[in-house]
Amino acid sequence: MFFLMDRYCLRAVAGVSRSGYRPDLRGTSRGISLMQVHQVDPPRLCSPAVQELGRTGLPDVMEVFATYVNNELPTYLVHVPEKKLVSRQEVKKMFRRDMIAVTEADIAKVVEEAAGRSVPTRDEAIRALVRGKLKYATFSHRWIERGEPTFRDIMMSFEPAGYSKLVNFCGKAAEYGCSLAWSDTCCINKDSSTELEEAIRSMFKWYRDAHVCIAYLAEATSLDDVWKDVWFTRGWTLQELLAPRMMKFYGKNWVPLSNSLNDKQDGGMLDVLSRATGISHHDLRFFRPGTRNVHEKMMWAANRTTTRVEDIAYCLIGVFDVSLTIAYGEGQRAFYRLMEAIINRCGEWEIMAWAGSPSADSAAIPESPRCYKALGEARAATESSVSGDSGLTQRAWRGDRHFVMTKRGLQLKLLLVDLPSPSMHLFEGSGEKRMECTRYGRCTVCVVDYWCFDTSGKGVLVPKQDHLCLLLHSDPFDPYAEWEKAQTKELLFVRTDVEVREDLRVLWL
Repeated sequence: MFFLMDRYCLRAVAGVSRSGYRPDLRGTSRGISLMQVHQVDPPRLCSPAVQELGRTGLPDVMEVFATYVNNELPTYLVHVPEKKLVSRQEVKKMFRRDMIAVTEADIAKVVEEAAGRSVPTRDEAIRALVRGKLKYATFSHRWIERGEPTFRDIMMSFEPAGYSKLVNFCGKAAEYGCSLAWSDTCCINKDSSTELEEAIRSMFKWYRDAHVCIAYLAEATSLDDVWKDVWFTRGWTLQELLAPRMMKFYGKNWVPLSNSLNDKQDGGMLDVLSRATGISHHDLRFFRPGTRNVHEKMMWAANRTTTRVEDIAYCLIGVFDVSLTIAYGEGQRAFYRLMEAIINRCGEWEIMAWAGSPSADSAAIPESPRCYKALGEARAATESSVSGDSGLTQRAWRGDRHFVMTKRGLQLKLLLVDLPSPSMHLFEGSGEKRMECTRYGRCTVCVVDYWCFDTSGKGVLVPKQDHLCLLLHSDPFDPYAEWEKAQTKELLFVRTDVEVREDLRVLWL
């Protein structure tokens, strides 16, 4: 019977608590006889329920733990102390004891210390507790041309030229209390198409859920020259900047670029990042992915590049929170598919504010984010209270909010205008580049951001206001030819001297 007893029971019999406390046994025999063990009350100290709980932990804690590891952690992580890759199953083994040790008191403490506006539920408290024990850091950096440690290198314990960068990253992760770390160079098994696709589609979430993102700007020496670093020109680093809630920037030789623990709460760093990227302080700190403000987000990506053509679309999947299959080899069609997915969930006329080369699959879709241009004054308001002919204040909106991709093309309602006209002027470009345009002679344009004051089906052009328009053309020898969007180098705007009110027409571009 003695040999079958659980070690927790033996500790209790010996009078040793889990904290290591041992009562004063002076005056008694230091040993414990088998008879004494037999006399211990089993139901009180070694009941089956107590033994089972000691081995398995709280059921709901273990369930949340398993679900979190299987579905939300990256496929592979670097175990910081050993610099070795660990899979999700290995992570579960490593942290199983920690999860078993979680008590009701630990959960109650998380609820008590919650700083939110409402009291967390038990499930929310357990999830926060699990995430706190499985903290991991992510790495944001510019890849060197040769020598970045790959998945295979780490698995084979090979240390290429770029291995020291990974070691330094792990060191910084440890400083933030993370025993796990994730780097896109070595934590993705690119030999597996399934794992590669999961990594690309989940990457934004992994960066968002990380305890901290360590950003290494190898060319920066101070805040004064941060903006020159090539890190700001790469496509993948956009989501790596927007997703994390806590971020720390290091410059050349791993010198911290600020004295803050979290650079997203440092005013000076935010000023530098905003000037370098055109992204507001609010979006840098509280960015929410989705298909709102598509034009603005495309402008953030307009001057960024990727090594593979397809990656300019794939690196934006998380930013717009859309689902897209990964198919390397499809070339620029990847961006067309991204735009299709965005259009199906977007109702903003600004998505048409682009100029330049169209997609090979549709004249209504741009070739890449680089085609998006600044709107200037035309974006002053998309929904507002304005005065109509009666002088009464009315609720109004601009443009078609229900456009959709169909087999015939992009279907949307537009206001058609024939030019030249005595009361209308066509302008090209925005801001300082804005100039009156006469190069197209007699032409037809369709206004995208007309005003709507009611549901009568009529669009209104307000005097002295820039309205975004698209140049149209059709086959002059085919009387049944449909309108198509013509290619222009800059955005076109029409401005009228008098109010224009016309029926809207449905076009397929």
